Amino acid sequence: MKQNVALWRVSALLCVSLLSGCGIKYYDLVESEFPQAAKEPDYREVAHGYKRSKTVYDEFETKAVFDALWLSDDVRTAYVQMYAKKRGLAAEAKEELLKRQLEENRHWVSFYVLADIRERSAGMLGDSASAWTMFMSVDKHKATVESVKEYDIEPEYQRLFGSTNMNFKTCYLVKFAILPALATTISRQEFQYLELIIGSPKRKVVLDWHSDHLKPKKILVSDEDFYWG
Repeated sequence: MKQNVALWRVSALLCVSLLSGCGIKYYDLVESEFPQAAKEPDYREVAHGYKRSKTVYDEFETKAVFDALWLSDDVRTAYVQMYAKKRGLAAEAKEELLKRQLEENRHWVSFYVLADIRERSAGMLGDSASAWTMFMSVDKHKATVESVKEYDIEPEYQRLFGSTNMNFKTCYLVKFAILPALATTISRQEFQYLELIIGSPKRKVVLDWHSDHLKPKKILVSDEDFYWG
């Protein structure tokens, strides 16, 4: 009986889609015929200003694709909101988690970097012999990378990356020690430019953040823009 009901609902939706020219849209009937799970708040607009992406071409051939998410205070706070709500953390546990996350940013500038390097001979990011290496520049003050580790990215950060397809990319957690002279500048986002430079002997990729462009913006996003890795 249940199978017959399900088949009837699917058939009804197919008919509606075929008759969409009559002005009836499938999404007008979806929730009544297929009750949907409750949706959680969408924090992708918070992370939108902290994401950067670049594709490296050699004429028409794609050599590498890099996507970076700066784990700023805003991004870490959005992560904690999602993490705590999904697990039902009490207010005290949530505040403690947020405190630890923000404390990380007092000592490090951290990025999640998704890399799709097509030339296998180039190696992996973080390898001692990798063709691609990284450094950071903040208003022309350069910092060498402290740590590059391959990382299994959490579902919350997958969500914050949004429509970035992760299926063919390797995720790295990249950390730079904060220079004492820039600690306040970075935490308050009072710099002009923060740049993550990824370079090889042949190419250089600059992912840059301008302090004037880092205010979270409301953007229209939908579940159709998102792909689980």
